[in-house]
Parts: sequence; C-alpha cells; structure tokens
Amino acid sequence: MIKRVDIFRHEDDNIQMNVVEKDVVVSEMLSDELSRCEEALVSISQALSNLPKGSLGPRRKVYKGKEYKYHYLKFRQGDRVVSQHVAENDLEALRNKLSQRKKYEMEARIYKKRIAYLKRIMKAKGKSIGSQENR
Repeated sequence: MIKRVDIFRHEDDNIQMNVVEKDVVVSEMLSDELSRCEEALVSISQALSNLPKGSLGPRRKVYKGKEYKYHYLKFRQGDRVVSQHVAENDLEALRNKLSQRKKYEMEARIYKKRIAYLKRIMKAKGKSIGSQENR
C-alpha cells in the first residue's frame, strides 16, 4: 500500500512575503545579528589600523666579495611604493603582526559578506532595514 504525501510548496503558500514581514521574532534576530556583525567589523577595522601594511621581503647585496642579507617592508603610501629597512631584532615581531593583519583582513571580508547578505534578507518594501534604524 502506497501512502500519498502532500508536498508543501513554500513559494505557493507565501507569495510576495519577505522574511521580515512574516515574524517579528525572526526580524529581531536578524537585526541583532546585523548589529553584532557591524560592531565586529568596526572593532576589526580599528585593530587593522594599528597593524603594519605591506609585505616582508629579503634583499641580498654583494659588497667587496661578501654577501649581506637584510629584510625590508614594502608597502604603498599614496601612489608611491615605499621600501623600509627592518632591523634583525624587529623581524619576528613584524612577521607576527603581518600574519595577524592577514587574518583580520580575511575576517573583515567574511563579515562584510555576511552584512550584505543580512541586509538583502531584511530588505522590505524597497528599503533596507539597518541596525541603526531598527533600534
């Protein structure tokens, strides 16, 4: 004996209804998540402003038959590319800061995508609802 199972068609039952209009609880949850993501992005941006930009590279110089190796930090300052010498004592700390900056930049990209996604979801009747407007 075969049982017939009715299929729930989400599109047919909820024509032209945004998620925000359906449930106040869901709307508040999305709004809270949006504000949390925006706060996290602000704190990540502040942390990024305190970390050095650029990349670390070695240079080799030959002088009077002897080879010298030193490191430099290369970064953009406006339209110019600046190469800044890095002392051997500061090398490991600078490497750690540059790797930390890379991690923060990846996190910032993730939060920016999440914020854009949440704003698209919360879009209601032609205008987006931001965390500042909702509170």
